[in-house]
Amino acid sequence: MEVKFTKLEIPTHQIKNRYLKSIKKLLNDGNFILTKEVLEFEEAWAKILNVKYCIGTSNGADSLYLALLACGVGPGDEVITQGNAYNATVVAILRTGAVVRFADISPDTLQIDTSKIEKLITPKTKAILPVHLFGQANNMETICKIAQNHGLAVVEDCAQAHLARFKDKFAGSWGDAGAFSFYPTKNLGAFGDAGAVVTNDEKIYKKILSLRNLGEISKNNHEYFGFNMRLDPIQALCLKLKLDFLNKNTEKREGAGVYYDKLIEKAGFPVKPVKRDQNANHVYHLYVVQSENYDRDKLRKELLNRGIQTAIHYPFPVYRQQFYQKPADFCPVTNEVSGKILSLPIFVGITKKEQKYVIQSIKEIISNG
Repeated sequence: MEVKFTKLEIPTHQIKNRYLKSIKKLLNDGNFILTKEVLEFEEAWAKILNVKYCIGTSNGADSLYLALLACGVGPGDEVITQGNAYNATVVAILRTGAVVRFADISPDTLQIDTSKIEKLITPKTKAILPVHLFGQANNMETICKIAQNHGLAVVEDCAQAHLARFKDKFAGSWGDAGAFSFYPTKNLGAFGDAGAVVTNDEKIYKKILSLRNLGEISKNNHEYFGFNMRLDPIQALCLKLKLDFLNKNTEKREGAGVYYDKLIEKAGFPVKPVKRDQNANHVYHLYVVQSENYDRDKLRKELLNRGIQTAIHYPFPVYRQQFYQKPADFCPVTNEVSGKILSLPIFVGITKKEQKYVIQSIKEIISNG
């Protein structure tokens, strides 16, 4: 049996015919930059997340960068994020001229260890940037309390957390701003690069509106040193149409994640799943396990021999990547789990037969040594 890591066929075909008709109308209208299609998606996404404002952007990395700038982060400041943050998160901080401080993670949830945050706060600290990895939100209640106590901004990286919640609030709605990626493989994915920033702060909203469009506040009136980081209407059309299916598709992902949990338990826990926070749901952008008693890379190779594709998110922390030539905070848990984690196949439409084959294969490989 072949089990791909991800498949985009179902969410693509859900909107294909309507999308092609919408594109035809867009072409006939002859307007292609910051059109009503962009505004319609922005309004719809803000309404779903129960926030006041949404600004469509070129991609998730630019969303983070714009959000940090709008929150006043600049050269000489420090921003605290987690040890297993993705490259785009860290690079967004570096683009502002700020210094990255790394807080270690929980060995069970693989989210930021909130007990490590305050130890990193200095007079230079400007913001905290939690990353909601794999589809589960961080403990935003505690993070926001820490930020409030120290007068810090909170920018959420929600690239893997569409419709993820902590308690009764969506990821992206807790902090000063939330940055989303709509890369095609995301739970809400475009047909190319796309992103957005959400916020309840009117000043942040207006500043990002300007920054994404070359710093304009009105025609040929450039108040800020800005950028070309707009959301294209052809992507906004795709995203708006996909919103009609997002709840149902999320339920399917959640069901697949729960089924993996049951299969792993029944198989005697050959690998360790990421622990669920009792105050958070899980939208399973990724299904991540830790291979604790068997070489992860060997396991991955053996799974591929059986037709099962996997991935690693991420094999090396950013501060160990070649480009990152700066001092970094010591994150022992991050360093350890990066050599154990493995992302199993999960997508809208994955079958129970495919999931059974994945877990049974893992059990057999590990049992056979």
